[in-house]
Amino acid sequence: MIQRPLAVLALLASFTAHANPVTLSVALSQDPPSLDPLRIGSYTERQFAMPVYEALFAINPQGQPVPHLATSYTVSDDLKTWRFTLRDGVKFHDGTPLDAAAVVANLARAKDPANRCRCTAEMETIAGFKAIDGKTVEITLNQPNAVLPVALAGSVGTMASPTAFKADPASLANKPVGTGPFRFVEWIKNSRYVLEKNPDYWQQGKPQIDRLVLRGMQNTEPREAAFKSGQVDIVLQPSRNFIAQEQRTKTSVVYATSGPGTEGVYFNGTKPPLDDLNVRKAVAHALDRDLLVKTLGFGLPTLAYSPFGPTLKVAQPIQDYPAYDPAKAKALVAAYGKPVQFKFIVTNRPETRLLGQSIQQMLQKVGMQVELVPLDENRMIQSMVTKDFEASAFKYSGASDPHYNVYAFYYSKRKSPSQYGSFVNARVDALIEQGMSTRDPATRAAVYSELAKVLATDVMPIAYTYNSLDLTAMKKNVKGYTHHADALVRFGDLRKE
Repeated sequence: MIQRPLAVLALLASFTAHANPVTLSVALSQDPPSLDPLRIGSYTERQFAMPVYEALFAINPQGQPVPHLATSYTVSDDLKTWRFTLRDGVKFHDGTPLDAAAVVANLARAKDPANRCRCTAEMETIAGFKAIDGKTVEITLNQPNAVLPVALAGSVGTMASPTAFKADPASLANKPVGTGPFRFVEWIKNSRYVLEKNPDYWQQGKPQIDRLVLRGMQNTEPREAAFKSGQVDIVLQPSRNFIAQEQRTKTSVVYATSGPGTEGVYFNGTKPPLDDLNVRKAVAHALDRDLLVKTLGFGLPTLAYSPFGPTLKVAQPIQDYPAYDPAKAKALVAAYGKPVQFKFIVTNRPETRLLGQSIQQMLQKVGMQVELVPLDENRMIQSMVTKDFEASAFKYSGASDPHYNVYAFYYSKRKSPSQYGSFVNARVDALIEQGMSTRDPATRAAVYSELAKVLATDVMPIAYTYNSLDLTAMKKNVKGYTHHADALVRFGDLRKE
C-alpha cells in the first residue's frame, strides 16, 4: 500500500518531465561549415562542437588545462614522452567505448596529412602514439612541449567515435558523434542545430537541459531582437552597443570580459605593399585606437599590443609598439616611394563593417588607398587559409596558454593552415621553442614578453586594435554559468528556473 503510491508518483514525475522538456535556445553569429573535429578552429565552430564532443583535457575557469576524458598523466623529464590514463565507463553516443584504441584511432586520423586537420602544426610535433593497455595511451614528441595538455584540450585531443568516422569519414561534418552531455538530433543549416540530453552521460546530474537548440544568425540585429523577444535564452557575440544597453537597463545578465586573444588588421607578409615592415608600421601609427574604443567600442575593450590578451601572464603594454602618430605614418608612406594601396577584407556584420570603414578612413588620411571587401565569416577564413588576401580584420579569441596564441600562426619551422601571413623570423622561432621547452612559469612569462616585443618591433604581423572581448547576454532564469577564460559556454552546466 505504501509502495504503490510512490510508484505512481514516480511515473507521473517521469511523464511530466517528458511532456514538458526543458529547452535552451542560443543565438550565435553563424553556422560553422563543418563539425568534424579536424575542421574546428574558430570560436563559433568550437561552441557548436562543445556540447557533443569532449577532449582528453578541459580548460578550467582559471584557464588551466585539467584532465577530463583522461584522469591523470605522467611526463618524462625531457618533456617528450607523455602517458595518459583514461576515464572508466565513458561511451560515445553510438555506444562505442572510449578506450585506448579509440584515442589512438582519433590521433591517427588527425595525424594523417590526407585529412588536412586544422591542427597540423600541433600534430607535426607528435612523433608517435600507442595503446599501452586498454586504458593507457602514450604519446611521444619530436621536441619538448611543456604545454601539450593545452593542445589536448583542443582539436588534437577532441574525441569522435571511431565507429562513425570509419564507417563514413565525411559523416562527422554534419552528424557529430562524441561523448558529451548532448547528442545530435538534426541540423538544418541557417535555421537550427538541435541536440538532446545524453541519458548515458558519464557526469552524474548533467545535463539539466533536455533539449539544446543553437541558431546561427549572421545578422546582428535579428540575433539581438530574438533575444529581446524571448525567442532565445542566450545571445553570444552580440554587438558592443547591445551589451552597453543591456548593462544600463539590467533586463538580462550580461558578461563583458577581456579574454586571452586579440584583434586587429592582419597582414599578408608576402604581398606588396604589406610585405614591407615600415608600411605595416605605418598602418599601426595611423590607427587612433583610443577613438575606436570610445566610439565603436562603447568604452568596453582594452587596447592590444601583442597576440597575448590580458588574461595571459605576458608583460603589457609593449613600450616600442607603434603609437598613434599620423605624421609618422605619412612619412613612412612617403618613404616607401610607391603607391600604398591594398584590399582590406572584413566580415559583413554591421559592427565589423563599421570598424572597417573607420580604419579605411584613418588610413586614407595618411595617404593609403584601401578598398573594403565585406565577406561572410566562413569565406573570410577560407581566404586567409589560402592566403588569398592582402589585409584582413582578424580576431582570435585566444588560448589559455601564450604558446598556442603564436605557435600555429608564427612558428615557421612547421607548416600550419593558420600561418596566414607567412611571416618568417628566426628570433620568433627560437623564442617559441624556448617557451614550449620550459615548465617554470616565471621563465615562460619572460620568454613570451620578449616575443611580444620582437613581434611588435621586427615583424608587425598585425596592427592591433583591441584585446578580444567576450560578450554574452543571458535571460535571468538561466543559471549555472561560470565564465571560462576561453569564453566558451559549457551548456552541460546550465539549467533554467
